[in-house]
Amino acid sequence: MQWTVAQTSLSDTKADLIVYPVFQTGEEADLGPLVKAAGGPPKSRRGKGASGHADLGSIIRGAGFNAAGGATLPVPCSGVKAGWFLLVGMGKAADVGLQEIRKVAAAAAKQARTMQAVKVAVVTGALAPAGFDAAAVARSWHEGAEMALSPTGELKTSKEKPAPPRSWILLAAAGEASALRAGLKEGQALTAGCLFARDLVNLPPNLLTPAALATRTRGMARREGLRCKVLGVPELKKLKMGGLLGVGQGSVYPPRLIVVDYKGSRAAKAPTIALVGKGVTFDSGGISLKPSAAMDEMKSDMAGAAGVLGAVLAIARMKLPVNVQVVVPTAENMPDGNAIKPADVLTMASGKTVEVLNTDAEGRLILADALWYAGRGKPDYLLDMATLTGACVVALGKHFAGIMGNSAELTDILKQAGGETFERVWPLPLVDEHKEQMKGTWADLQNIGGGREGGALTAAAFLAAFVDDKTAWTHLDIAGPAYSSKGDGICPAGGTGFGARLLARTVQLLAG
Repeated sequence: MQWTVAQTSLSDTKADLIVYPVFQTGEEADLGPLVKAAGGPPKSRRGKGASGHADLGSIIRGAGFNAAGGATLPVPCSGVKAGWFLLVGMGKAADVGLQEIRKVAAAAAKQARTMQAVKVAVVTGALAPAGFDAAAVARSWHEGAEMALSPTGELKTSKEKPAPPRSWILLAAAGEASALRAGLKEGQALTAGCLFARDLVNLPPNLLTPAALATRTRGMARREGLRCKVLGVPELKKLKMGGLLGVGQGSVYPPRLIVVDYKGSRAAKAPTIALVGKGVTFDSGGISLKPSAAMDEMKSDMAGAAGVLGAVLAIARMKLPVNVQVVVPTAENMPDGNAIKPADVLTMASGKTVEVLNTDAEGRLILADALWYAGRGKPDYLLDMATLTGACVVALGKHFAGIMGNSAELTDILKQAGGETFERVWPLPLVDEHKEQMKGTWADLQNIGGGREGGALTAAAFLAAFVDDKTAWTHLDIAGPAYSSKGDGICPAGGTGFGARLLARTVQLLAG
């Protein structure tokens, strides 16, 4: 969809549909701003036999529209070139945050698609009672509309849904055009990152093998002007990456290590940030085989990789003055006769040895090698993201990612970024007792904590053993919010793209 900003009057705007946000006063719709913006009380186009003189407000109230959050009402009207208004309910202004704007934009986009509108205009100035600046409004509206209509079912041979609108126009109030354009540009970057991540997660595992993920990453990097290199098995052996090689040795599709570099600043003081994402393209559990129920969703076990790749796409498009390296270890975890077994001992790239007690705790094994690799460059900040543990889902549900690490600064910035993007995070403890649980009997470490308690915490403690204590580091466990089997108003069923916008905004805040 194409997006532009215009300053035409409401009555002169050429579009198929004009979206007008309406707030509540008490329990009723406050229609005064709409009537005023339309140049007085427009007349409704009535059917045959009707007088055509009814007041717009009477028509709207007669339809039962009270501007409750997310409610929509198409109204055919004279007095405007577009001919149709789509009223979208905002609820009470005091209850509206940026996520509510995204939800309303999503509802408007879906209704516009149903109405087969080609060109849609949005009266963004009508959102002023919510108290957000024009840039935030434009960014959030774009995110909500685009993310709600992100394509799904691309492999189906028949297309059932009508096409989405081809173009959107944000109608600027006086003095707000430049701010709307800035917010729109930012929203386009963040949304592109999220949708790229969603597309990767939604691909079936027979099409998204480790090599295919590397190929798609190379294509993205080429389009965005980024450097990309891919390490195959010979290079991984030279680096002695026993974790990544071990997890991948049971599959006919060999593992890869994908490295993407974004150089946004030559300044000596520019922050250097490393993002590491778990890329298990399918997780059967290996020899410690998972139950068959919902195993199909294990194609999403590379959502951490998708998130960091989407983040660097957004960072590049925003041209942030930072230097970012993305490291993605990718493998398929399968129970072949050559697969690693419980009781195997692996030697990691760092030189530490690890006893494998459960082959389904594989994500931490490939992340350990990738964290070591990313840490070689001594970044100022190191963040990893992974669908790591079911224990985190039990603790926090589907709407929060758990964060653990050694940096209060990163925790605070991630919380702020999560609030702004609504990709929310929740701090969990990481203490010496958790690290003690991960010490091995037959090796330096073991890959599970020896019990069911605190599984997300002991997993993070395992990763901490591969991070320099002097590096500001945070681990994000996104097992809950990375995939939605039912979807919601802003996200169709499947991959959510969680983390792409969160990390991009985090890097933006770190850039200052």
